[in-house]
Amino acid sequence: MSTLRTQQFRGRSPPDRDGWQVPTVARRTTNHDGSAVCAVTGETVPLTETHFYVTLRRQTSSLTRSDEYESLIVVDGALGELDEWLEDGEE
Repeated sequence: MSTLRTQQFRGRSPPDRDGWQVPTVARRTTNHDGSAVCAVTGETVPLTETHFYVTLRRQTSSLTRSDEYESLIVVDGALGELDEWLEDGEE
């Protein structure tokens, strides 16, 4: 099934990203040429193919600085591994 997946998550931080929260995961394609490296598998992901766009957010304690945001690209076939990152819960 090829449905749009945009959800809120409250799982643990992705590996090597302590302090980062994952507010959204969206399934998407783009019309931009180029590629990115999958954060889960290390594969090269053409951005014109279906993939997951994972938004990361880290809150700051500063009143003058806004929260920090980053993103990860995850290949469509690695959804199970992505879910493991996000659903394992706190240790």
